[in-house]
Amino acid sequence: MLRKVLVASLAVAAISASLFASRPVEAGSCAALSEKAIGLKQSETSGRALKQLNRKAHHWAKKGGYKKVSVGKLSTSCKKKGALYHCTVAAKVCGR
Repeated sequence: MLRKVLVASLAVAAISASLFASRPVEAGSCAALSEKAIGLKQSETSGRALKQLNRKAHHWAKKGGYKKVSVGKLSTSCKKKGALYHCTVAAKVCGR
């Protein structure tokens, strides 16, 4: 009797393990995001553009249903036009 219970419990365990293992792994998607900012000082302007990019990345992840966001390599470029600095920050963002 004990042997039959043991065999039945092992069969149930094997079936449940195969059901959980056969689910496809959900791959995250990636997007290229960029954000611009304008200001009088270059350091403040690039910092504000970076802050806006992070906010945009988290909004993108929340909209896509991702729990975690990883931001790839950042690129920052600032140009002075007259008295103002125009900074652009771009990055590759992936959701998990």
